[in-house]
Amino acid sequence: MLPTAGWSEIGAAMTAVGHLVGDGRPFTEIIWTGPANSRYPVRRLDQVLYDMIGASQRRVVLVTFAAHRVRHLCEHLTRAVQRGVQLTLIVESEDESEGQLTTDAVRAFAEVPSAGIRLYYWPTAQRERNLAGRPGKLHAKCAVVDDVALIGSANLTDDAFNRNMELGILVKDPVTVTAVVDHFTGLIDRGVLREVRGGTFQ
Repeated sequence: MLPTAGWSEIGAAMTAVGHLVGDGRPFTEIIWTGPANSRYPVRRLDQVLYDMIGASQRRVVLVTFAAHRVRHLCEHLTRAVQRGVQLTLIVESEDESEGQLTTDAVRAFAEVPSAGIRLYYWPTAQRERNLAGRPGKLHAKCAVVDDVALIGSANLTDDAFNRNMELGILVKDPVTVTAVVDHFTGLIDRGVLREVRGGTFQ
């Protein structure tokens, strides 16, 4: 009979292997944004994201429910696109959310060259509804830059970057990061996520 292990044991084993075969740095790092405490340093989520995008070479994948007032982020994305980095946005749509979002998240990225963007959304027809008849939300928030992922609570908004209390995990394990990207790629391939063409959700 094979021995069983809980998730905590598996996580500890993965960390140990990372230190043994890697460069000694952990696979993950906690990113706190907001009020500081006496034990853990606070590292601004937006600055982590800017650093990641500034060093990007191949791909940037951003998934968010809401986005607005992110001019500095758009400047970093524009420079990345101009370097030839492929930018993929998976965002919530005002119409598809049926009033749960007040404006399309994609409008926040209007200054980024559209030629370098692949844009996807979640059609209402693909969503389940609650007892009140409201559709589910595209509520995931993550950023994948090359082989690193930032996964957490924050939307791409001025409040999330500057005022909210947010928690994120910076994942540096290429296997895990690939699995995150493959999940969204699979949703695209199955038609659960649909590409926006001609600048309109349809």
